[in-house]
Amino acid sequence: MKQVFLIALREYKQYVLSRGFLIFLLMFPVSLVALTAAMGLVERNKPVRPFVVYDQSGHYADDIDREIERRYLFGAIRAWDLYASASTPDAGQALPAPFAPARVNDARLKAFETAGGFDAARQAAAPLLREGAPAFEMPRQQFERIDADTLLRNVSSLEEAEEVLRPYLLGERGVVRDGGEPEPLFAAVLVPADFGAGEGGAPAQYWSRNLTDTALEDLIGDALTSALKREAIAEMGLSEEALDDVAAISAPFSSYRPDREAEEAQLSLKDRIETGLPAALTYMLLVIIFGVGNLLLTNTIEERSNKIVEILLSSVTAEQLMMGKLIGIAAVGLTMPAIFLFGGLAASATIASTGDNFIAAAMGTLFGSPLLLIYLFYFFCAYAIFAMIFLAIGAVSNSLQDAQSYMGPVMILVFAPLPFMIMVFQNPNGFIASLLTWIPIYTPYAVMMRAAADPPLWEVLGATALMLAFAALLAIFMGRIFRNAILQASPPKAREVWRLARKEGV
Repeated sequence: MKQVFLIALREYKQYVLSRGFLIFLLMFPVSLVALTAAMGLVERNKPVRPFVVYDQSGHYADDIDREIERRYLFGAIRAWDLYASASTPDAGQALPAPFAPARVNDARLKAFETAGGFDAARQAAAPLLREGAPAFEMPRQQFERIDADTLLRNVSSLEEAEEVLRPYLLGERGVVRDGGEPEPLFAAVLVPADFGAGEGGAPAQYWSRNLTDTALEDLIGDALTSALKREAIAEMGLSEEALDDVAAISAPFSSYRPDREAEEAQLSLKDRIETGLPAALTYMLLVIIFGVGNLLLTNTIEERSNKIVEILLSSVTAEQLMMGKLIGIAAVGLTMPAIFLFGGLAASATIASTGDNFIAAAMGTLFGSPLLLIYLFYFFCAYAIFAMIFLAIGAVSNSLQDAQSYMGPVMILVFAPLPFMIMVFQNPNGFIASLLTWIPIYTPYAVMMRAAADPPLWEVLGATALMLAFAALLAIFMGRIFRNAILQASPPKAREVWRLARKEGV
């Protein structure tokens, strides 16, 4: 066993102490901070979308403005909630309603405005702010309606409006906002005089070259829909305020689990995390297995092509070399999540008293449930299956080009279940989930995805036993291929691989 561990230590140190690995460990937290900063920068520098409304009826421009303001305030309240969670300790209990972080809906928006708006929110939070906390800044407005009179002064029909606005929409001409440079219109909304609901009503028109950002298009549709509802309410003899009051109604709603006692049944943040954590661990499992498998493949090919393996085999047996490589690369695969795990523990301990307890709740869920043990067990199972395959491919290849003919089918096998994983996540005890569980090479991923859904114990145990038997059989055949092919001067052809797998000795 000493030789095996020496080989494993060599493989481990070769990668963990390499410059690339150390740079990766340094760059990962730096990239997270940079990504967070970049997302904030992008959010603060979103372009303002100028658009124009040509409303022949003269009734609906104000409704569009009202919906823009409503959406803007929704976003501002969400920004306030994030600010309050990060800048005040235990914001949910310290701040009074409606300024404490909560669900954003029409009822809360109305309560927010009634309580004094963001000025009152700042005053309520001022004595609770942490030292050095920045002041809250309102987000930028994303849309700006341009006065149609400046562009469509002499227009009398939708067709004329279309012709006048087309150069502005195509960027051939520009509109000037706040004394800035001319810029093209993002969109134009044309509302005919006979616009309305029912068979006799003509549709409104939305014109824009941008087909990917549909936020304004959706907003206009919602605004016009609300306007038609207001008209219908008025025809029934009710006021617009009545519609606003009805829209502000939000049903009190809580979620519960039937497998708990009544006093503990209400879902918490921990429960939500526990439901989603297996999916995150499954994704990490797949990425790490694929990553370390490629390390094993390229390392074996390099040592084989450079004749290093001949020197190694002069001191150890092929079985010892194979086991040492498997153990060493497995340790590399566990090093990365272990570092991230300890980093998460440090972060959760740091922010435990800040009120922003998502990381702390995630760490508590991970260590307070069997998920971590399940992950470690199925990591080694999945690693044993795919590492043996990658190791055998490396043994029969002198270069990466030689390995490509084998890697294609392997990659299809590795990634084939990905389109079905969302079905497993949504229905963890359904047919697809059970089917993937009983396919040995997918058992680790399927069981991980189903871990929080209490799958039938007999199914998990039976599928795991089948997987272990498959892994043992695969180890025998892949081990024979490695042992018989690793010293061959030229790589065996595909039709000779099966003969190597059946041959017990060199």
